[in-house]
Amino acid sequence: MKILISVKTQIIFVLILLIIALSTTAGCLARSNIAEEEIKDLKIEIARLEKETEKQGEKLSDYDILTGNLNKLLTTVYYGSATPETEGREKNFTAFSMFYKDNFYLITAGHCIEYGGIKYTDFKFKSNTSSQWIYPELLYYEADYMNNRDFGIFTYPYLRTGLIIDDEDTEPGYVLGNMERKLNFFKEFKQAKEGESGSPILSLGCKLVGIVIKNNTDYTPISVVTLAIDKLSIDQEPDRK
Repeated sequence: MKILISVKTQIIFVLILLIIALSTTAGCLARSNIAEEEIKDLKIEIARLEKETEKQGEKLSDYDILTGNLNKLLTTVYYGSATPETEGREKNFTAFSMFYKDNFYLITAGHCIEYGGIKYTDFKFKSNTSSQWIYPELLYYEADYMNNRDFGIFTYPYLRTGLIIDDEDTEPGYVLGNMERKLNFFKEFKQAKEGESGSPILSLGCKLVGIVIKNNTDYTPISVVTLAIDKLSIDQEPDRK
């Protein structure tokens, strides 16, 4: 009888040890799982911070490009003026020079050429960095303001500077303005306002992507203009849509 009790006691003792061991192991596993989750969260946070740092670096690089070229960029922006074909006040606006396929062009918004049934003529322009007027020839325009096909194309034989078109990054970043109208001559695209029609829209890399035509986020993509130029170059009148 004593032997049976002793064996029973030993079994109970072993079971208690097993329970303690299992509890300890379970506790270690739980702590290990918690540690693994914390490490995982930490890795995610580190990756997020690295990505944010990379974005900030790219943004600073964009600003470096802009500030390094701002004076040169501003020479491509023009103050324009025209008179109505009938009686009325002269119209003032912004324009810019553009380089495309080995040629320079002056570009503005189409509603600066025709608006509300009134057509304008006797166009003259002067650069931000010049007091001398130039008198370019109007090649073609569209004034479809509602559908964002709103542009005018001029040519002048003595243009020697112009904005470069961005075929890859077409996301609007900045707007350049003329100094004559006493508006900000540089701002972010989303801050463009009424009175800046005809101003060039630049990508973050400071290349041309469009034309300001409204005081919201609508604009004429520069690809619409280059397509019209391509059609003009083969003596084909572009289709007015």
